[in-house]
Amino acid sequence: MNCENDILSNFELMAELSTKFTGEENEKEFMKKLLSVAVESIPEAEAGTIWLIDNTLYKAVAGYNYNENIIENLIVPLEDSYIYKYIDREDILEIDSFEEYRSPSQIFKESVFMLHEKHEKMITLAYPLKVGNKIKGHIYIDNFNLNMFSETAKKSLKIFGSFASTFLTLKALRDEEKNANELNKIYLSFITHEVRTPLTAILGYAESILRSKNDLSKDEIIDLVRKIYLSSKHMNSLISDLSTFNKLNREEEINITELHLKFLIYESISIVEPQLSPEVELNIKFGENIPEMIETDPIKMKQILVNIVGNAIKYTDEGYVNVKINFDEKTKEYIIIVEDSGPGMPTEKLSEIFKPFVRLSKNKPGSGLGLAIVKKLIEQLKGRINVISELGKGTIFELRFPQHI
Repeated sequence: MNCENDILSNFELMAELSTKFTGEENEKEFMKKLLSVAVESIPEAEAGTIWLIDNTLYKAVAGYNYNENIIENLIVPLEDSYIYKYIDREDILEIDSFEEYRSPSQIFKESVFMLHEKHEKMITLAYPLKVGNKIKGHIYIDNFNLNMFSETAKKSLKIFGSFASTFLTLKALRDEEKNANELNKIYLSFITHEVRTPLTAILGYAESILRSKNDLSKDEIIDLVRKIYLSSKHMNSLISDLSTFNKLNREEEINITELHLKFLIYESISIVEPQLSPEVELNIKFGENIPEMIETDPIKMKQILVNIVGNAIKYTDEGYVNVKINFDEKTKEYIIIVEDSGPGMPTEKLSEIFKPFVRLSKNKPGSGLGLAIVKKLIEQLKGRINVISELGKGTIFELRFPQHI
């Protein structure tokens, strides 16, 4: 009877918890609130964490009764985490040995030690968080004195885990709907403005030839035909970019192979290097002890590098373009930094540059799809991208790719 009362009490807590959420919380805020209620309402729980899967990484997004600074820096390759060997397990997992919990890679051992340096023993319950059929993370509750959790604690944790999964699912659906609506507006704007501009020019030049063909000289006709050709070429480029972007939205097929990273980088840069201004110095620097081989899709990787380095070269008239390559031992990621001394971009506009059809510079040709395509490709390769820029102070792109997908 007590067990039933405890479960009923937890349902009441969940109902109360639901009233505290506005629906506007971000993922981190929600997980912190949910975890605090879970630990406080499960008698045996003394502390807890929530970890989410981010491509090839496993990140702590919330902690309770733990040092917050340590929680914020807990990030390891998913394959190095303790849970990796149970990654397909859909039921609750009980970890009753602190030593077993510390057993994976050295990086994970160090992370766990930082979190638990004051604890001599611990038992843990872990429950998967799911979106559809995919496991997206786990909620953990810990105890530092008992030898086992009660069945009530396990059932309670499942309730909280299910609630967290519901939030993640609703967030995913909301984000998908928001992105779809935003994309539809962008497509309409692109067709009515970007494509119409060269089409209007083509029609205008053609009409001039047809109306005044007897009054135009041969050179004037050739000039108008040249303008028609350039406008047609521009429109064809826009349609080609749009086709590529649509294809990336429909397909996520990647062809993984192991290849030499230096060869890939030099080959990619050689494609755009002829566009380099005589007043610009191109520097390529590799850090020490970088693993030679990377598992990735070479065609997609080359597309990314050609676009990012090509943009740096295109927008830099004098100064430098630096390409630096390093390796993060903690996350097992290659770091490629592309830095230029170009005009830079407004800091407040940086959040928009990866959106489709966004062009901050109107005096350079393009569809505004280049960086949107790059972001899609990077996501498919389980990587990350970040940008730092300021008007008049150049731009820095940081690309991160896992050593293994």
